[in-house]
Amino acid sequence: MIEKRKLPTAKSIFQLRISIQETDPEVWRRVLVPGTIPLDKLHDMIQDVFGWWDYHLHAFNIGESRFGLVDVDGIEEEDEEIDEKGVKLHHLVGEDDRFTYEYDFGDFWVHDIEVESVECVVDSVESKELTLRRAVCIDGANARPPEDCGGTSGFEEFKVVMANPRHEEHESMTEWFGGPFDPTRFSLAQANAMLQRTR
Repeated sequence: MIEKRKLPTAKSIFQLRISIQETDPEVWRRVLVPGTIPLDKLHDMIQDVFGWWDYHLHAFNIGESRFGLVDVDGIEEEDEEIDEKGVKLHHLVGEDDRFTYEYDFGDFWVHDIEVESVECVVDSVESKELTLRRAVCIDGANARPPEDCGGTSGFEEFKVVMANPRHEEHESMTEWFGGPFDPTRFSLAQANAMLQRTR
């Protein structure tokens, strides 16, 4: 179980740095999220800020506990997995904590999440500071891997093929992906436009 200790209050803003393991150059995003965000919505936020398509299963590993979708289409997940729905972030972690988010148990994209800072927010007559209502992306770098590209090794091969127009698989890979691929591409505006969908 998660260690009992003093955790942030509900009215807090978490600054998270989220990076995909074994990507070079590193694919990462920095976001601000309300402390009250439940894990199921944090999942949605991660999908949006990276541009994933939410095609696959996922799970959070926090301390000794694993959170995820306990019942998907009537299929019961492992007994030790805790239902993520409604479990709020500020009840689980604090500043300097680290945890992971796994997406796609086939390609197995593991995201390292670091709580860089926690700002407690005052909501009173004397202060106009209010709790953040939705996630905001403030920084990031590089394009995430394509869905179903075969994990880290497949992603590396994909980049090699896409960078070489003379490669025998370049044309077919470009058609499969739907166009050219720029591994350095990251749009802060696009990331935040996607986040507007998460409520």
